[in-house]
Amino acid sequence: MNERIKRQSEVSKTGSKTEEEVVQLLTTDKEINENLIIERYPKLPKKLKKLIDKDLIYYKCGGYQKIDADICILDRRKLKLLAVISVKKSFRERGAQAVYWALKIKLEGKPFKYVLATPDVDKEIFDPQNPTKKRKWRIILPCEFEKVFVYSYEGKVFEENNFYVGKDYFIEWVKSLI
Repeated sequence: MNERIKRQSEVSKTGSKTEEEVVQLLTTDKEINENLIIERYPKLPKKLKKLIDKDLIYYKCGGYQKIDADICILDRRKLKLLAVISVKKSFRERGAQAVYWALKIKLEGKPFKYVLATPDVDKEIFDPQNPTKKRKWRIILPCEFEKVFVYSYEGKVFEENNFYVGKDYFIEWVKSLI
């Protein structure tokens, strides 16, 4: 196996683990779990995927392209798509992809909320030693996404415009969808 394919496989596995981490974080809350379905898009049952119409989760561009829909949040009673979460472990290689889909979703006027969640392992968008410091992705991401959540910190650590640091902000926002 060549190095590029091996690296891509490792990145994919890491991404899946990070997505599972987000699902686990959100579904451990009783109120969220009772009212919402939160699942990685690939793991959604076929009947739920069919409910998410092509015009919602796909973008028409030379054929249909699936948006960066890592995690879907559906209303459990109405079976309606409320939000899509793009999950990124870090931004060194994938920030532009995330922003691309956020812009497409805005332009299309999709009827769901599109947010970004990250543990920010490289501290690319949040430096706890200097919380107001803004590097490239810290400036761009909150402008294009409805909300950006760094969930790897306990409580409510930092808030600025559409940028939130701390698990409690993330959980609180998801509860607001109920």
